[in-house]
Amino acid sequence: MKLYNLLLTACAVCLLACQPALAKQIKIGMAVDDLRLERWQKDRDIFVRQAESLGASVFVQSANGNEETQMSQIENMINRGVDVLVIIPYNGQVLANVIAEAKQEGIKVLAYDRMINNADVDFYISFDNERVGELQAHSLVTRVAQGNYFLMGGSPVDNNAKLFRAGQMKVLQPLIDSGKIHIVGDQWADGWLPENALKIMENALTANNNHIDAVVASNDATAGGAIQALAAQGLAGKVAISGQDADLAAIKRIQQGTQTMTVYKPIKQLATEAAEIAVQLGQGETPKSNAKLNNGLKDIPAWLLTPIAVDNTNIASTVIADGFHSQAELK
Repeated sequence: MKLYNLLLTACAVCLLACQPALAKQIKIGMAVDDLRLERWQKDRDIFVRQAESLGASVFVQSANGNEETQMSQIENMINRGVDVLVIIPYNGQVLANVIAEAKQEGIKVLAYDRMINNADVDFYISFDNERVGELQAHSLVTRVAQGNYFLMGGSPVDNNAKLFRAGQMKVLQPLIDSGKIHIVGDQWADGWLPENALKIMENALTANNNHIDAVVASNDATAGGAIQALAAQGLAGKVAISGQDADLAAIKRIQQGTQTMTVYKPIKQLATEAAEIAVQLGQGETPKSNAKLNNGLKDIPAWLLTPIAVDNTNIASTVIADGFHSQAELK
């Protein structure tokens, strides 16, 4: 009997030793540019829900539009022993060193919606951002085929802002060359903040005696600031203006006729797929990609999604149908 018990014990020990170790919980650090902006609040909420449903834990911090704060927060996440960093950079030009620190610790890095330049990034997920700019400019030129255009760029340290401008100019440059469109101003709004756009637009209107026919605003926050300035001069709804992000306030402005269009980037799809990619990276897997983008250091595998132009003709079939906003919110 003793021999039998000893054999049973030995077999049990052997079985336990031969079982694969339980998969560890993936720890994700999410470093967000600025949670004061509606757009990033939505991304955070969807990302966290999806990542947690996949068994990961997520630690989120917002830099509130400050590059030094973001670098400090990323260092904090490294010290907390995260497996994956998901970074929405405030300034994609200054994170190479802190990302190098992360890589030394074996941490994977996913650049979320904005590329991080000259850094050892593992993966990039975003939309076709030049296409965003093309949609913005195309929407305006179909309504205002000629006249004075003002270019309202986004944050000068955001790589996406430059991609939006590149797309805008693909559409605008031939009309500029033909003399149909005149660019009467070109400025970039620090931090994408509406208060900065408001000041820029006030100065532009003064400089041009209010003779501006269209404003190529690169997102809804800057469009909102510009529309404040236009409204003060009785020009809201008379000047065509673009946007991006399909913010609730912007959709309401489109309904009211003060904003011409926005670009809807299906955030649910972006954040959901980003969470899946982050978990895959944490598990040592290779996510599927449909593009490669060079960030100055190397070619980064990427997953790029398709943006959608929204105006007063397709609000119901886009942002409402997707549940991004509800019909009740728009009343």
